[in-house]
Amino acid sequence: MSTKASGPVVRVHGLEVNGLGHCLERVRKKSTEISLLARGGGPEVMLQTIAPGSRVTVPAGGPRNGFEFYFVLDGFLDVDLGDGRYHKVRKGEYLTAARLEQDVYLKTDSGVTLLYVSSQPVFHELSEEINQLLALAKAVEEKDPLIRNHCERMQQLTTAVGDELRLPPARLELLIYAAFLHDVGKADLPDDLLALTGPLSESDWEQVHRHPTAGRQRLEATYLRDAGIIVEQHHEWFDGRGYPSGLKGNETLIEAQIIAVVDAYDAMTSDRPYRARMSQEEALAELERCAGTQFNPTVVEALKKVLASSGDRAVPW
Repeated sequence: MSTKASGPVVRVHGLEVNGLGHCLERVRKKSTEISLLARGGGPEVMLQTIAPGSRVTVPAGGPRNGFEFYFVLDGFLDVDLGDGRYHKVRKGEYLTAARLEQDVYLKTDSGVTLLYVSSQPVFHELSEEINQLLALAKAVEEKDPLIRNHCERMQQLTTAVGDELRLPPARLELLIYAAFLHDVGKADLPDDLLALTGPLSESDWEQVHRHPTAGRQRLEATYLRDAGIIVEQHHEWFDGRGYPSGLKGNETLIEAQIIAVVDAYDAMTSDRPYRARMSQEEALAELERCAGTQFNPTVVEALKKVLASSGDRAVPW
């Protein structure tokens, strides 16, 4: 969501004095808020807040070969050094990025507030991409009220399983987005089909089987097109009997295999109009029974470890 703010408190001889909370424009998404404070031809000055437990990517290349500057106003960031170690950037310290050779990954356990300066205009590029994602998530939510909470649980638990499997940061970030948007293709399904609680007809199944590809197509035009490939594969089976492509074993991306396992677990341990939820033990027993056919056994074992260590279905990240 993007909003515009009111004018400056004082303007004199080209100097502007603005009050606390003032910005030219603001954009919000699930884990971050970016406020455009000032712009001057090319450079932009922004205030960015990032929620606790979030992961951030500083992309290679930077904004059209410019540079970016991040000053930590409050909280701290952990910079992934790429070998399992992190460097902590604390309040009063800063990062600069110019012509990065590869993506750099950051995370914050506590939440952080940054002064973000870019030498080139990037705010509207960020807001357009964020708004696209919000629109996608909203489209699915409006079709089926159950999906929103399901997607949030999916995002939490798939992230924990990805961590357990030691996915590299770039792939873990894609998994986070793909998990939240894995059913976005269902926005194309008729409302009455989504509302069905009884058996599906052959025609109904044909429509349902198209939603993974529809999800990928919706993500293709965004910067999450790689996550779209994961979305398309999340109903493939380990033995090749899934859909839409009948992929087998490691022909399916590991991120999609994680989503498949967690999706089934969440469905089994959630109430449905036609049945009561299973216990955690019952759901895990069913996943183990289907390991090697529907599910990757390694992913099933990783989920068991995550749940055993958390002691609860809701795994924070």
